[in-house]
Amino acid sequence: MNKLLQPYVQYFIKQGYHHASYATCFDDTSNTDEWQKEVYIFAAEQMKKNNYENVIDVGCGSAYKLIHYLDQYNTTGIEIGDTYQWLLKNYPKKSWLQMKAVQPEYLTTDLIICSDVIEHIKEPEQLMGFIHSIQAKHIIFSTPERDIVAGIADQGPPENPAHYREWNLDELKHFIEERFVVEEHHVFQGRSTSQVVLCRRKVSTS
Repeated sequence: MNKLLQPYVQYFIKQGYHHASYATCFDDTSNTDEWQKEVYIFAAEQMKKNNYENVIDVGCGSAYKLIHYLDQYNTTGIEIGDTYQWLLKNYPKKSWLQMKAVQPEYLTTDLIICSDVIEHIKEPEQLMGFIHSIQAKHIIFSTPERDIVAGIADQGPPENPAHYREWNLDELKHFIEERFVVEEHHVFQGRSTSQVVLCRRKVSTS
């Protein structure tokens, strides 16, 4: 075990797993629905099932899937830097927010999507806190299922250079349950193998 690759926080990932110390920035603006298509179809089903009207996509990338599968609803995409500017230029009539400028506690929506984002974040707890601060009825998280993608013996770092770490089913469930109540947890195998969690915010009663 290389101790230099062990973070101070494990995020419920097994002991001995090597988290990447650096990940390349992933540019999604050229993509359509090659990846995570099933996640957005699932999101559209939840919108219809619950008669929801508003959806926020945190880390929406090119927003192709958000627009293509959820355009009948009130959509807002949240992105960073150059991708945010790209969205403004290419879809000027849509609602976009820049991550650094957002005050999440003032946002309200029915559904939040955060699809294959947490594996790209060095300190994902910050992202989870950001999402928990948004007033939402349901949240959908997705991320690769490590045991299926890399095998149960995988000790990291991830093969994908844009990923800091990857979770298996149990690890992700425990990580999400710190702040959220898990209602459904699925594995969708399309071009990519994504585990998808449908959950809701834990609300303090104190």
